[in-house]
Amino acid sequence: MKILTAEITADPDPGFDVFFKTNLAEMENVPIYFDKPIPTWLKGTLIRNGLGRFEVGNRRFVHSFDAFGKLSSWIFPGNGSAFFTTKYLQSDFYKDSVDKNDIASYLMFESVVPEFNEFQKLQALARGIDNMNVNVYKFTDQEHGNISQYVVLNDFWKLYQIEPSSLSTMKSITAAVPSGKHSGGFAFLSFLSSAHPLPESGTSNHFTFVSSVSLIPGIKSKISLIRIKSTTERESVAEWDVDKVPYMHSFSATPNYVIIFAAPFYINVEKILRTAEPFESLDWFADQDTTVYVIHIKTGEVKTMRIPNVFTMHHINAFEGADSKIVVDVSAYKSPAFVKNLEIAILRDSKRRNNFDAHAMVKRYVIDIENNHVTVATFETNESNGVLCADKLDLPTINEEYRYQNYCFVYGVVLKWDNTRLSRIAIVKKDLCGQNRDRMWFVPNHYPVESWFVPFPSYKSKGEDNGYLLVPVLDGIKKRSYLAFIDARTMTTTHIAYLPIAIPFGLHGRFFPELVDVPGETKFNGATKRKIKYNLFNET
Repeated sequence: MKILTAEITADPDPGFDVFFKTNLAEMENVPIYFDKPIPTWLKGTLIRNGLGRFEVGNRRFVHSFDAFGKLSSWIFPGNGSAFFTTKYLQSDFYKDSVDKNDIASYLMFESVVPEFNEFQKLQALARGIDNMNVNVYKFTDQEHGNISQYVVLNDFWKLYQIEPSSLSTMKSITAAVPSGKHSGGFAFLSFLSSAHPLPESGTSNHFTFVSSVSLIPGIKSKISLIRIKSTTERESVAEWDVDKVPYMHSFSATPNYVIIFAAPFYINVEKILRTAEPFESLDWFADQDTTVYVIHIKTGEVKTMRIPNVFTMHHINAFEGADSKIVVDVSAYKSPAFVKNLEIAILRDSKRRNNFDAHAMVKRYVIDIENNHVTVATFETNESNGVLCADKLDLPTINEEYRYQNYCFVYGVVLKWDNTRLSRIAIVKKDLCGQNRDRMWFVPNHYPVESWFVPFPSYKSKGEDNGYLLVPVLDGIKKRSYLAFIDARTMTTTHIAYLPIAIPFGLHGRFFPELVDVPGETKFNGATKRKIKYNLFNET
């Protein structure tokens, strides 16, 4: 384990609160400068989604997941230069709120302070969720010339399309929900989906799911596996009845199967209609098993199995092994209780945020298709190299070239890695092959978010961990963010470039190698400027 040195400060968490403070600055194609020359083979754009604004006027959000979505991007044209852009997603929810200088009445994860009145709650239910602050994807419209469509999404069926070079918001899209065996779509409220679609192996399609809550007594709710062919074209692969609709954030896939873990964390329809607060309207049953659905992609056959109670936010990877076995790796929690503790007031309180268990555990589930049986295993920590927290990661990242393959390495974020302070955030590398290659990156008073793995070109070096992790980091002392290149082999920093601003907490994103446009000018808060150089000490 390598711990880098940083400035000493009396505040145990200097600058950590900046993660959860509004930053209204927007800028387009501002050049940034790394402390060392970056390789010219690095071409593409890293786009990330996350939190940006926590209040409007006199009203504020209660939960961090409700902060208005703000996008950030780093463009690498392939000539050693780099450019940074950040803009708010211009959702209807955001624009309505800014126009009236108050948080508009839309459906949210939790609530607001001051609370909405009863009429505003009804408005929120009617308008639904409109804040796409979680992830970024590219879909391909194959029927219209393989056009790339870049979208931002949340755990809902709706999405927004963006222009990726400028991060400008284009339009909102709510695709028609394809019908399977059920008829009469009016009987269902279909709005819950996944912020983590997965590619269909060997195609340009993606998979997602949609949960449909029955509105008519006597008709069961249902879950549908959906094939995404474009932002508007969707196809039903399979659907099945459920007594209750569970909350699910992500899932797994292999070349032949999709695997969904449905924890006993169920939507209480009566409560959501009464409170207009989705998270407060979820009922957790700690004494019930988690249901596993295994869907054959080609036939649509659905097999149902049970495993001991477990809650997952993020699946890591899955692959097909020998003897009709499917291996599924997840970041597992004992319950969803930690999500409640991500309320803004808790995260801003240096004492309260240290009092909850923020750790997941990497678990491997081996599914025996023929015998309808699942076994579970955990991974040992390697005390010899001093990395005791690598199996506690969430926000997992892998080398995407190993998606759906037997693989060894997963990278992730560990909050509170020292079991003392939430702000002690590490980026870890977990060796799932048991060869004592766990590693850890940690800098005191520096706060990283989710990483993205960019492999070295094949002519340079081959191997699963041969590549850079691109990681946005908040420097708590300077109260500014920087992008770090971390060598995934050694988990050491190779390059950093500070930004003009601090970026609030980011959730997810991805690297798009095809986006290499070289910008000709920069824009800062709407004003056109020539290229301005910012060095590491915030001097121009």
